[in-house]
Amino acid sequence: MEVPAPPPPQPHFLFVTNPMQGHINPTRRLAARVMASNPCARVTFSTAVSGHRRMFPSLSRPDDEAIDAAGVLHAPFSDGFDDGFSSTTHDAGTYRARAFAAGRDTLSAVASRLAARGHPVTRVVYTFLVPWVPDVACAHGVPASLFWIQPAAVFAVYYRYFHGHDADLAACANGIGGDTVSLPGMPPLKREALPSVVSITSPEHRHYLLLDLLRDLFLSLDEHKPRVLVNTFDDLEHDALRAVPEFELAAVGPVVPDEDGGSSPTSADLLHPEEQNARDTYMAWLDTKPARSVVYVSFGSVLSLNNRQEEEMRQGLEATGRPYLWVARKAAAGDGSASPDGCAEGMVVEWCDQARVLSHAAVGCFVTHCGWNSTLESVARGVPLVAVPQWTDQPTVAWLVEERMGAGVRARVDGEGVIERGELRRCVEAVMGDGEVPTAIRAQSDRWRELASEAVAPGGTSERNLRAFASAAAVSSEYPVGGRVRRRGLLYLHI
Repeated sequence: MEVPAPPPPQPHFLFVTNPMQGHINPTRRLAARVMASNPCARVTFSTAVSGHRRMFPSLSRPDDEAIDAAGVLHAPFSDGFDDGFSSTTHDAGTYRARAFAAGRDTLSAVASRLAARGHPVTRVVYTFLVPWVPDVACAHGVPASLFWIQPAAVFAVYYRYFHGHDADLAACANGIGGDTVSLPGMPPLKREALPSVVSITSPEHRHYLLLDLLRDLFLSLDEHKPRVLVNTFDDLEHDALRAVPEFELAAVGPVVPDEDGGSSPTSADLLHPEEQNARDTYMAWLDTKPARSVVYVSFGSVLSLNNRQEEEMRQGLEATGRPYLWVARKAAAGDGSASPDGCAEGMVVEWCDQARVLSHAAVGCFVTHCGWNSTLESVARGVPLVAVPQWTDQPTVAWLVEERMGAGVRARVDGEGVIERGELRRCVEAVMGDGEVPTAIRAQSDRWRELASEAVAPGGTSERNLRAFASAAAVSSEYPVGGRVRRRGLLYLHI
């Protein structure tokens, strides 16, 4: 008598990311969406202990597991820097080896612990600053997929950089070659459209570690050939999603908070739990302003503005004559250059629920550093952008905003990288003023909001891609074991 094959395990997705807020937030939202699209699945989220500790500060031990309000299990790994990595106190040269070794060991222990409970992981999804994760997945016989949290255009540029175009890109980025560079599958890119990383030519550069991590990532991609999920949507980056035929890139975005802002467990920003009274203050202030009258300013959770840039920003905002809501970090506000009590025409806060602010009818434009998360949040809500890119992928995002979408303008900076007050005023008027150009930008912003909404709605391109991914991960015909691909009718893993 033939013994029937054992049933496949319950689908169990393990999402892994480094402890930066800009990586945790979209990955956590994607995890919640996967769980919603496959109600039979389990979802576990893993970030480094330092990030986990900030997400769950009340734990008795920083590496204890926790379950959030959406039902996702959070099980941290250690990257060897449980109190957080700081370039001022730690040696960047040793980060990579230490983080990789500790991460592999402790994430493997997480996977083994889950399997011992009868809940083996069946699919791993990881972000780009933890390029060692596929090795752990492979050792446990589990397929891995990359969640690319930057634009598809940036993925294409990096791929070409690590596959024979590094010299051309570096020459263009550093102004020693032509003003543009041509890459397969991409339109000609001007120098100011290139991600800053491709300009790095020396190991002594302060951001060389990022280039090293990206090199590790693309070496791993070449070896493992995972499916790549991208936080974008087809109408926005149709060509870029197909610019690297060596990989299957599936758009699943925009992966942004729900329309209600941060009220649902899948939207909440766990790294910055807001005070109710603070939210009531700035939201009540917005309620007093006319529609599309407020300039919203935020440069994200990483960058600090120097004193000169702060003063130019303040003077420029005042010169617009428009009310503004400016998010300034503690370090910036502490020297008296930004008062949390606000001023006659504006309000300055240390942090706000950005999704909720961008959803408010009073907000007329967003002055941003062009982090991809912030940009997509603005696009999804139809808010025009003033792009002030600083580094990494942000110059490419600014190019997308101005040249490809027509949903904003890019501010020009001086020789010190500062946007001066007159330029800020000009840019704000270009998106909020009267006349053909501002009217056209606002119309484009509204159109992109519609397209973004259609992409993630039932039957939309991104929704279909995510549903197909979740379904394929639940019942798969192949998975890697020891670097090889083994085929079966159903996914049945022993971990």
